[in-house]
Amino acid sequence: MRLTAAVLAAGLLGLAGAAPASPDTPETLRAEAFEAAQWAIASEAADALARVSARFAQGDDELGLLAEERERLIVERDRLERELEQHYASADDADLQARTRARMAWEAADGRLKAVDNEIETRFPAWAELTSPRALSVRETQGLLKEDEGLLLVMVNPEATYVWGVTRDRIAWARAGDLGSEAMTEAVNTLRASLTGTPVSRGQEVDPLIFAGRRAAPFDRAVSHRLYSQVVKPVEQVFAGKSTLITVVTGALTTLPLAVLSTSAPTGRDDAVDALDDTEWLMDRYALATLPAVSSLKALRCHLVATPADRSPGCPPAVATGRPERVAERLPLVAFGAPVLTGAPDEAGRGSPSADQVMGTGRLADVAKLKALPYLRGSRLELETLKSRYPDSVVRIGAEATERSVRALDAPSLERARFVVFSTHGLMAGSAASEPGLVLTPPDEATEADDGYLSASEAAQLKLNAEFVVLSACNTAASDGRPGGEGLSGLARAFFYAGARSMMVSHWEVSDAATTKLITETFASLDARQTTDPGVRARALQAGMRAVRAERRWAHPAYWAAFTLVGEPG
Repeated sequence: MRLTAAVLAAGLLGLAGAAPASPDTPETLRAEAFEAAQWAIASEAADALARVSARFAQGDDELGLLAEERERLIVERDRLERELEQHYASADDADLQARTRARMAWEAADGRLKAVDNEIETRFPAWAELTSPRALSVRETQGLLKEDEGLLLVMVNPEATYVWGVTRDRIAWARAGDLGSEAMTEAVNTLRASLTGTPVSRGQEVDPLIFAGRRAAPFDRAVSHRLYSQVVKPVEQVFAGKSTLITVVTGALTTLPLAVLSTSAPTGRDDAVDALDDTEWLMDRYALATLPAVSSLKALRCHLVATPADRSPGCPPAVATGRPERVAERLPLVAFGAPVLTGAPDEAGRGSPSADQVMGTGRLADVAKLKALPYLRGSRLELETLKSRYPDSVVRIGAEATERSVRALDAPSLERARFVVFSTHGLMAGSAASEPGLVLTPPDEATEADDGYLSASEAAQLKLNAEFVVLSACNTAASDGRPGGEGLSGLARAFFYAGARSMMVSHWEVSDAATTKLITETFASLDARQTTDPGVRARALQAGMRAVRAERRWAHPAYWAAFTLVGEPG
C-alpha cells in the first residue's frame, strides 16, 4: 500500500498548509485520498470476502450461473498465472512455446472474467456493489448522506491512522501519526480486556466474559478518551448539529464499538460507579450506526430498496433495484435460537471457534463438532421474552431452530417479518473454505439442505423485508481481530443482500439480564417512534443502551455497549 500511503501523506501535507509537490489542490488531494483509503480497505478484505461472494447467488438462475462462471474463471486465471511464473525462469524453446500458450489462455480467461464482471455490474448492481465494492467519491458520498447524518471513515495503517469526517456539505480529515496498527491494537486490547476475557491480538476466538458473581475489570477511560481525541475529535467540527453518525472502521477498531469512547477527560476512579455514571460517552452525543464500507451507502440506498420511491436522491438515475415490493401483511417477529447442543455451558466464557474448526472434509459442517458446542442458557430466556412482547410471532426454540426451518419451512414467514432474531453461536470466518455464519440445531446427518450451520452465502439467499435483523450471538460483530479479518463484513453483506435494512450485532456476550433489557428496550423504543424518522433504528438502540446504563449495577460499558447497529440508521 505504498501508493496509498503516499497519496494520504501528500493530501495531509496540502491540508496542513504545506505547498504540494504537484499542482493538485488540497481539495483534490483530499478527495483522492478519500477514495484511495476505500480501495485499501477493500483490498484488505478481498480474499476473505471472495469465499462468501462467490456463493452469494448459487442456483440455476441467471445471476447464479454468472457467479458460478466468475468463480471458475478466477480459479483458471490464477492457475495460468502460476504456470506463467514457472515458464518465465527458463529460456528453453519448449518453455517459450508453453509460456506463449499460457499467456494467450490467460488473456482469454481474464478477458472473459472482465466481461462477466461488466454483465453482473450492469444487470445485477446490488450484487456487484456488495461483493465487489467500488470506492465512492466525496461528491457521491455527500449526495447519499441525509441532512442529519455524518460519516466517519477510519483507516488504520501500519504507520498511522487516517480519519475523514464527511457531511452533505463539509469534509475534514486528519492523521494520527502515533496511532499506527500496533499502537491501535494495544489501545483496543486494553479496553477489550475489561469488556471480554481475551484481547483481540491473540489471533484466536474471542473469549467473552460472563459477569457471573464477579465484578468487571475497571474500564480504562483514559485510553478511551485518548482514542476519541485522536480518532474522532480532529474531524468532529464537521458533525456540528448532526445527531446520527455512520462509521466505517478498519483493523482492531472493528472489534470495539465506538460507543465506548469517552468524550471528556476522566475524573474519579475507573472502578467507581459514580464516576462511570458521570462519564460522557460518544453514544450520548450521537446515535451510532456502522457500515462494512463506504460503498455500502450506495448498495443500501440505491440498489437494495423495496421500491423506487425508497431510493436516495443522490443515486444515479435509472438504476434497477432488483428488490421485491414490500409485502402488505407483516409479522412482528420471526426468531430462531437456543439450539440443541451437548456442550456444557461455560459460565466464564461463551466464545466459539472459527468456522474452519467445525467444518467437515467438504463444504458441509461436521455435525458432531457443532453438537459439541456449549449450550446457550440465556438464548431461551431472551427468545421467550421477545415472544411475550410479540405474541403474534414465529419463534423457533431448541429442536425447532433448524437450518431447514430457516431456509424452507419458515421462509414465507421470514419474508413477512418486521424483525428477525437469531440467538445462538456466531462463528468467525476461518480458512479460505470457511465462511462466517450462525449455528442452529444440528441434524443427525449433514446435507446440503441442512448441516446445522447457516453460512453467510446461505443467509444471502434468504428473502427478507426486515427492518432489523438481530444477531444475538457470540462475537457476530467482530472478525478474528486481525486487520482485514472477515466477520462482520461477510455476515452483514449477506443479510443486506437478503433484504435486511439494518442489523444488530454483538461484540461480546454480557449478562443475560442486561442483554434482555437492552434488546427489549430497543424494540420498545422502535415501536414507539415514527418509522419515517431518518435515524429511527440508531436512536432506538441508543435508547436501549441508556435504559441499561440507568441501572447502577450496569454502569460499566461491558453491559450496555455490546451491540452495534450495522446498516441503515433509520
